[in-house]
Parts: sequence; structure tokens; C-alpha cells
Amino acid sequence: MPRIDDASTAELPPAVESVVAPLLQALHASEVLFALYDPQDMLRYANAAFEAQFLRGLALPAHFTDVLRHGGTGGFGVKIDSGDVEAFLRDILPRRRSRPFRAFQTDLVDGGWLWMTETLLPDGWLLSVAGDISSLKHAEHTLRAAHESALEASRTDVLTGTPNRRHILELGRAALAQAQQLGQPFTIAVIDLDHFKRINDSEGHHSGDDVLRHFAEHCLRQVRPGDGLGRVGGEEFLLLLPGASWNMGATVVRRLRHTLPPASRQAGGSLRYTFSTGLAQADAGEDLDTLMQRADRALYAAKQRGRNCSMVNIAGVLTVA
Repeated sequence: MPRIDDASTAELPPAVESVVAPLLQALHASEVLFALYDPQDMLRYANAAFEAQFLRGLALPAHFTDVLRHGGTGGFGVKIDSGDVEAFLRDILPRRRSRPFRAFQTDLVDGGWLWMTETLLPDGWLLSVAGDISSLKHAEHTLRAAHESALEASRTDVLTGTPNRRHILELGRAALAQAQQLGQPFTIAVIDLDHFKRINDSEGHHSGDDVLRHFAEHCLRQVRPGDGLGRVGGEEFLLLLPGASWNMGATVVRRLRHTLPPASRQAGGSLRYTFSTGLAQADAGEDLDTLMQRADRALYAAKQRGRNCSMVNIAGVLTVA
């Protein structure tokens, strides 16, 4: 039978009593959790589902706070992330009985979720009803994870694991706007692997893929925290250097060049390669597209100079970095 405080019952007219008995039996058998609290917040009635989730041996009547303390001590019921039941009570009690109807979700120690409602009657009695929404929450988490995975895939270059062209340009625009707002320098480096077509033609596309992965991994190990690297297409990469002047950016690129080891190939052995770089520091009010065009001209100049070097575009003037 359902848990009910006998002291709270009163004699009922026969017609009403004939309805109450089957109603209590139905509530007892229901998988929905039902509980009834008196005006002093003493739990006077709990059906079997509520008892199994929150009482587990606690005798009625029991104050609402004691129900939560009992679960906290026994390791069941409402999940309290901090583990501090008293702090949890201080947080939630001001909201309890604050309005005639409340609805909220709560997670449980066993990993389940409940959608709970509290109906406060004019005389102070409070009816608590809860339904299990665990399957819905798990489905929601699965959908969210799938969405985040798809979003990440849409932003990531499959081969190198770095941001793809669209995403690195989005990051670049955001970083440039922030640097301009803070009055800080902002430099980019457009990097192109030298004679990459020759590598693909002579060594095979698998070796070319090995080189691209190798270069991305090398850069990510060497660049500063907060710098950004993305593959913008083919053998070309974009390096974002927020807070760096062009000469600081040139220092970063020199470190990349001087520490670049040969790439290991899946087929065995290693392969040496080089890269060319065009650098540009943002002028006041300059957008990323214009900045990229200046860096591209510097990259072209580096290739014309013989590759395996860096050039910088300073206000339209190209010079060795």
C-alpha cells in the first residue's frame, strides 16, 4: 500500500470514500511519483514510486529537508554535485513554495532525470508530481553530441585536424576585431609548402599527406598559446598571431623553420621539405581580407626570391623578414 501518515486522514462521506480508495490504489501502482506535503512541509503521503526513489526506509511524517538529507546520507535521490546537502538546501528552499505552481527538471544519483511539478494549494498543502524523463534526456544528449560532432567536422580539415579555411578565417576575423578593440598588434603569416606538387608526383599522394600532417603537428607544437593555425587549401596554411608585431611574427616563423625535422612516411623513411611565408601586420581599421591580400603578395615575393624564406609586407613595401 502507499505510504501515508495515518494521523493526516479524516473521516470522509461514504460517496467520497468510495472514490478515494481506488484513487489511492491507482496512485500506489503508478510509475509517476506522487507526494503530498502539509503546510509545515511535512511529507504526509508518498506512493510506491516516490518511496523507492526518495524514502527507502524513512518513516512518515518526515520534513522535506529530512527527505533530502536522508537521500544525501544514503547516496540516492537527488544528485547534489557539491556533495554539501546543507548548502543545496540553502539554495533551493527560497524557491520552494514561492508560487502556486513550479515545474523543473532534476537529475538523480543513479543517472536518471525527473520532470517535477509542485502545486501549492491555498491552505498550504503542496502536491509534488514527478515523471521519469531519463530516456528523453539521454536522447537529447545524444542529439546534442551528434550536432556538436557534425559542427566540429564542418569546421575541421580532415587531413590535418586543424581548422579548415572557413573556420580559420572566422577565427581570424574575430581575433583581428578583438586586437583592434584592445589596441594590440595583429599579424598573420600565410605559409606555403615548397614544391609540394613535386612531392606528390615523385613520392605519391600518401607521402604528400604525411608531409601536410607532419607540418601541422610541428606548427602546433611550436607556436605560442593563443596563436591559431588552419589549412586554407592544398599545401597552404594560415597562422594567426594575435598580439604580435610583424617582427615578433617573423621570429615565430624562423623558429618553425629552424626546428622543422624531416617528415616520417607511412611507407618508411623520411622526407625533407621547406616552406615559404608571407607576413603582414594589420594597419588601423584594416579588415582580414585586405590583410590576407598583403600577406599573399609577400608570399609570392618569397617564392620569387627562391623559396624557403619569409617576406613581410609593410604598408605595401616588401622586405625580407
